[in-house]
Amino acid sequence: MKSVTGQSAFTIRSTETDQNGQATLSALVGYMQEAAWDNTATMGISMYELLERGLTWVLQRIRIEMFRYPRHREKITVETWASGRERVFLHRDFRVYSADRELLGQATSVWLVMDVVKRQMVSVPDFITAVEVVPGAEPLPFAKGKLPQIEKPLYEQHMPVRWHDIDLNRHVTNTRYLQWVLETLPTEVLEKQQLSEIDIIFKAESTLGDTVTASAGPAEEEAGTFLHKLISLASGKELVQAETKFRSLRI
Repeated sequence: MKSVTGQSAFTIRSTETDQNGQATLSALVGYMQEAAWDNTATMGISMYELLERGLTWVLQRIRIEMFRYPRHREKITVETWASGRERVFLHRDFRVYSADRELLGQATSVWLVMDVVKRQMVSVPDFITAVEVVPGAEPLPFAKGKLPQIEKPLYEQHMPVRWHDIDLNRHVTNTRYLQWVLETLPTEVLEKQQLSEIDIIFKAESTLGDTVTASAGPAEEEAGTFLHKLISLASGKELVQAETKFRSLRI
């Protein structure tokens, strides 16, 4: 079987918008993941098919560029396709379009397969590698390489892990991590600027009852760029590392 491009349609709901009536990034990432689920289901390798074998998909990294954020009630289409495979890393791209085919944003992501009992990453099983990767469009550059570490964190918050932070994989959902990364920044940044790019690496699990310490600080060499990390207070493990870039707010 060959991989195919998927198209999933969504309408921005009021509960998924910010104070300016624009879709939040976590909502858009949720749409991307729903589109990925739809696409993998057509090939028999969705999360449900993996769970039947004691396995699951785990998002390891995603790099997103947003050109314009859709507004409440705006209809969008998310196109997605498998864009490559490297050892245990499976790459997937996304493009988000308006109703008139304006490119609103794009992303490239990296996925792993996890054993749900052992909570360990495993080699990509044969029933997944049997699907020939045929990118639906020119692949975006793979998200790889290291991100710079925070030299001088200026902002810090503590986030207790609660019931509604947990997903089907029984750990903190990646969109909640994304929210915590952004919420660490001061209000004046979030009010007066708009996120244009994010590169976020998910390194470890956090589960119910943990407390996550989120820290952030400006990058020294690039204005409007911030570096982030999330750490488990209980284990001391680094859970997430990210880099964000902001531009002047567009409404």
